[in-house]
Amino acid sequence: MKIHACSFGIAGATTVCAIYTCLALALKYLPGQTLKLIGTIHMMPKLDYIKPFITVTPKAIVTGIITHVITTFLIFWLIAKIYNLFQKE
Repeated sequence: MKIHACSFGIAGATTVCAIYTCLALALKYLPGQTLKLIGTIHMMPKLDYIKPFITVTPKAIVTGIITHVITTFLIFWLIAKIYNLFQKE
């Protein structure tokens, strides 16, 4: 079975866009709770040091969405292309 690489890339990019947007908005409007959640999962010892440096601006949100969507699309597209190369005709 062949995978349509562009559709696979778009599906992955759309999913990442939705997740990134939700997390960015949560960090923008609920920074304390979001940082506590992220801190307990990922970086609890360093949370007090990085809190003052975290600023979420609309420009940062848009830039993050664009870069993550492009990167995800390329990765998923490449995975589908490689998968299709190994499939038997």
